[in-house]
Amino acid sequence: MQKHMKRFFAVAMAVLALAGGCSRPRSVQKTEAIMGTDITITVVAKSEEEGAAAIDAGMAELRRLDAMMSLYKDTSEITQVNLAAGKHPVKVSPEMMEVVEDARKISDLSGGVFDVTVGPLVVLWQMKLKEGTVPSDKEIARIKPLVNYRNVVVDRKHSTIFLKKKGMIMDFGGMKGYLADRVKDLLKKRGINDAVIALAGDIWVLGHRDDGKPWRIGVQHPREKDKVLAILDLSDKYISTSGDYERFVIIEKKRYHHIIDPRTGKPSKGVISVTLVGDRGAVIDPLAKVPFILGPEEGLKIVKKLGAEAIIVDDQGKVYTTDGIKNLLDKNPQ
Repeated sequence: MQKHMKRFFAVAMAVLALAGGCSRPRSVQKTEAIMGTDITITVVAKSEEEGAAAIDAGMAELRRLDAMMSLYKDTSEITQVNLAAGKHPVKVSPEMMEVVEDARKISDLSGGVFDVTVGPLVVLWQMKLKEGTVPSDKEIARIKPLVNYRNVVVDRKHSTIFLKKKGMIMDFGGMKGYLADRVKDLLKKRGINDAVIALAGDIWVLGHRDDGKPWRIGVQHPREKDKVLAILDLSDKYISTSGDYERFVIIEKKRYHHIIDPRTGKPSKGVISVTLVGDRGAVIDPLAKVPFILGPEEGLKIVKKLGAEAIIVDDQGKVYTTDGIKNLLDKNPQ
């Protein structure tokens, strides 16, 4: 049995050609390890001190939200909700209420192929792949009834969340965009209108670089890690990529990635990379999982309905795009 585990800088999108931004007095950049990955914030500010203070505030906000929404922290609100599954509602913060309601909108729109309660299946696959095997159909069938976003009860009046079935697990891994939105809003309140907030493969792009040009964002080729599929010129847009190359295991010459189709209980098939561009992270991040699971044709219908732009690569290497992508392509690739 052959086993290879690879983890790239999740989704491996990189901010390209900052035009020497880090060496300019008005550009400030900092990277911290938060949420189990490297977070990089780049801002254009009036002074280095102002920029550094804004970045520190953004990082502090991410740490605050991570402490609230991380599955890996025993004291987090999401952990408390999961532990109380099938028992009783748990009082939560306004942010928790918002992120669950945002997730539900994409779940409703996609017919449940995006589902924040996919946690039990994720745990099952992680456990089995770590052992060098895959779950049996019987094991999957036993877990699947625990996955249904409609069994998440949100009580706005009392600010509580209740998971109806014991053993249910909410997982906000597909909702990083909500956190990025919060940081974007914080920076703008501090007067920062030009910035890049990179949460692994999810990037908020605000305004322009310090030379007045749009930020150039490279979308990694899903099978050639040193090659970009496209370079996009972006201003005031959120971009999210999901790929089967982010986290995967190869067992007996088969690739098993981390994006689970709730309908089958297994990693989705047919698509290897999805990149979406839009105006709100809390929508675009979870929406990126939808074409990955539904396939290019059905996925594009939903993406277009929400006014987003997309680049989708299927498992044969065929690339599908929305019409608006051509307007975002870098006009002067280097």
